[in-house]
Amino acid sequence: MTPHQAVITEIARDVIEQIAQEELPMFSAVSRAYFADPRRALSGKGTRKAPLGFGSEAVELIATPVVLAATAKAVECLADTVLKHTTGDGTIAGLRRLFRLGQRSRDVSAADDAAENTAPQADVVALRPEDIERLRHVVEATLHDIGTTPENARLIADAIIGRCQAPRAAD
Repeated sequence: MTPHQAVITEIARDVIEQIAQEELPMFSAVSRAYFADPRRALSGKGTRKAPLGFGSEAVELIATPVVLAATAKAVECLADTVLKHTTGDGTIAGLRRLFRLGQRSRDVSAADDAAENTAPQADVVALRPEDIERLRHVVEATLHDIGTTPENARLIADAIIGRCQAPRAAD
């Protein structure tokens, strides 16, 4: 798993925990299938070997690949913002601080910070209102392109954006 995939997965897991807890038991399998072939995971067309080998009606009930796609776009969008607002920080470490990731697993955060040559307690990037509006637009456009209803798109966008603005509860 690449560092970006690890960040995307951690954020998406938190969003799924918030909006579709019933999907947590299958989150790992669905996320692996998503990263192996995002288009296929979102299409609902699978094979017996694929964890997403459900009919098209069932895919509408599965939020995980949709949340992963939206989160991937959010991370891509915010990576640019992190680079503009930080000096000398690695993108992954900056994103981890922005989304307040790593509190559950301090070893992972410390390893990421060490790999990125950053201080583990560096300041969190503060998003400006225009950054949040851009993020909302990118996430909702992605969800619209996937075919998510406007109501569900708002729910998912709110959950992703909320992860940038609220401290993460420690386990």
